[in-house]
Amino acid sequence: MKKRMIAVLTAFAVLYSGICIRLYDVAKNKIVTANGAQKRYTITIDEIRGDIFDCNGEKLVSADYENIVALKPTYKALTSLRNVLDEKEYEALRLRMQSSEAISVNIGKFAIDENSDTVMLRKNIRYSEKQLAVHIIGYLNGEGRGVYGIEKSFDSLLYTGKNLSAKLTADVHGRIMSGTQIEIVNDGIATGSVTLTIDRNIQEIVENALDDNSVECGGAVVVEIETGAIRAIASRPVFDNGNISTDLKNEKSPFLNRALNPYSVGSVFKVAVAAAAIENGFGNFSYECTGSCEISGTVFNCNKSTAHGKLDITKALECSCNTFFINLARVVGAERVVETASLMGFGQENVLAEEIVSKSGVLPTLNELESEGAFANFSFGQGRFTATMLQLCNMISSVANEGKYNKPYLVEKATAPDGTVIQSHSGGYPVYTLSQATCRKLAPMLVSVIENGNAGKARLENGILAAGKTATAQTGIFDEKGNEICNTWFAGFFPADKPEYAVVVLKEGGSSGATDCAPIFKHIADKIVALKKFS
Repeated sequence: MKKRMIAVLTAFAVLYSGICIRLYDVAKNKIVTANGAQKRYTITIDEIRGDIFDCNGEKLVSADYENIVALKPTYKALTSLRNVLDEKEYEALRLRMQSSEAISVNIGKFAIDENSDTVMLRKNIRYSEKQLAVHIIGYLNGEGRGVYGIEKSFDSLLYTGKNLSAKLTADVHGRIMSGTQIEIVNDGIATGSVTLTIDRNIQEIVENALDDNSVECGGAVVVEIETGAIRAIASRPVFDNGNISTDLKNEKSPFLNRALNPYSVGSVFKVAVAAAAIENGFGNFSYECTGSCEISGTVFNCNKSTAHGKLDITKALECSCNTFFINLARVVGAERVVETASLMGFGQENVLAEEIVSKSGVLPTLNELESEGAFANFSFGQGRFTATMLQLCNMISSVANEGKYNKPYLVEKATAPDGTVIQSHSGGYPVYTLSQATCRKLAPMLVSVIENGNAGKARLENGILAAGKTATAQTGIFDEKGNEICNTWFAGFFPADKPEYAVVVLKEGGSSGATDCAPIFKHIADKIVALKKFS
């Protein structure tokens, strides 16, 4: 009984607090200035800041709003709110009006017919409850200045230092004067803006795919192959950019943008090794896998020491045979493999905006790869070698795009308040990595990985073919039971016959790329196919 009473009292307190906040949440910003026999009440409605748009002109911030009514303490103003407030709110407002001071009321999405004693203004909600692209958008500090993400990169453009407000005139005793008008300040003021390459619809697809597949730590990116435009970029976990203090002590590091962070990539890198082999005349290489091989005294195993038998490159990609690629890389040579990897952008950072950087990762030097053991690890994406999702997009785009990729970019343009475009993406030149002949051989092999190999869970609906490669990368980190924690991957492109998008998915602490990330790729690709109406 006692617990029930406490629950009821708590619920009542919350309800009452909600009413107070709803009615007076803007009143705390009221400023009073005196001028002779008069006083001026200034009610701050909103901090004015420039917008961030997606590639289609849709708002990525301030897409939601609430209506705030500034009003005189009159019966005329009170009755204008009769149809938008419930009984308790209405009575609370009536009592508040007895002070004869300026009042503001948050009426949510409701609207009223204004009169001489009321003004309704829109207050933008900067970040939505399910904010998209949190790590890219960033957040503001208590003074409304950007301190992370695009908000920081373009703060000097987006910040105005001005507020949308309502001013009301009072007599020397502080009572609102009935014959005066409510003055609106800074309504419709021009602001700067930033337009990103992100497609809001694709971003939502990607974020839903990560959440629906229970990716607690990881991420995914979608890059348009023809242009290099980043259409979606997501990291998990996210932080609340409207209240960052709630996530400061989160042990899962929600402020880390995993989409731009380097990791061991494992077998996804076998695509680059296969490309180097075909490019340099070793496309017909074959090898008999017995489940393991010994290099300079170190034994390297295939998954579960499976003996795959005699393989060519296609079959080796389908079953992701480690020993095949160790021996293939030895035939091709470290210099050629490193050269191909370097052309694909591995080991190089990518600056997307000021202080938004896809890190360089580690591409081992030829001196480091003089160790046969180090080179063996490198041949299937392990050892010191680390890479980012965007670098893997470069690799997979090179194969999809007949041997070239366009450097991924994030900012389409930045526009000053007067409409002048002060920054825009110029396009640039593609980076050539492989010959068309190499790609025309390798691309069908990656289709076969999905159609006939271990990535069957990446197969798309409606007969549309995709291409890609899985990975399960060792981290050298072990849990409390002594089991090594692995990061799992999928990198692919679709449609295979006319590639449009490259997609890379990462899950930290996964079981395998085939079971963790291939289904996420499928989820993302199927939804984009439906959205763009591919056939």
